[in-house]
Amino acid sequence: MRCYNCHCFTLLDFCPSCLEELAELSLNHRILDNSFKVYSFYKYSEIKHLLYSKHKFYGYFVLNALAKLSFARFDEFFSPQVMINAVPLDDRVENGLYSHSALLARHLKSPFIKPLYRTLYAKSHLKYSGKSMNFRLKNKRNYELLKIPKYPVILVDDIITSGSSLMQAKQILEKNQISVLFALVLADAKD
Repeated sequence: MRCYNCHCFTLLDFCPSCLEELAELSLNHRILDNSFKVYSFYKYSEIKHLLYSKHKFYGYFVLNALAKLSFARFDEFFSPQVMINAVPLDDRVENGLYSHSALLARHLKSPFIKPLYRTLYAKSHLKYSGKSMNFRLKNKRNYELLKIPKYPVILVDDIITSGSSLMQAKQILEKNQISVLFALVLADAKD
């Protein structure tokens, strides 16, 4: 087997050197409109080549390995004492593969954080990957709320670029009187 990051021979998802590098977490944050915080574990430029795999079958293994190194360790940074729902953005499974946002949310599960799947679906099926900021702003996701979360929410996605998807999700939840605490993403594209 080859390391997903450097492609050298290894028996694990990442070779020892890459594993050590990727396991060094520093929780960063970006503030969007109305003081909404989005926390990220990596800079997009650091793991861009790994994130490209999300649309391929093997992407499940890559994102799962990254989620174990980041989302599964989120309790090192955040220890809630009340119940919280982790809601992945548009976690529908496409092309028989997997949902990258659901996979990330699954790794947040703890005694106080309960992932809630099939909650927010985008009515628009346009792909944002590789599109310009102008395209993203003109073509909104138009989220539909399918379930009402029981607890305050952490929004979960893989990447933040403009933040428009997260803000749209936050707005639909708040419109339904659901408290949104913050968002958590794997990578921030604003380096």
